[in-house]
Amino acid sequence: MLKVYICEKCGRYRFVTNHNYICYKCDKPMKLSNIEYEKYITLDAISRQKIIEGYMIHS
Repeated sequence: MLKVYICEKCGRYRFVTNHNYICYKCDKPMKLSNIEYEKYITLDAISRQKIIEGYMIHS
């Protein structure tokens, strides 16, 4: 099953089957989201952006 991982620093996301992924852009660990891949791909761009922003760490 594909899982959605999100970078807390830059907001990039990846669809993967394993765990503990590193962001290609930031070289930081990505966080596993609580949304399933099947649901994520049905969302519009605004809804996806809201989910991503919820996982980002704002400094």
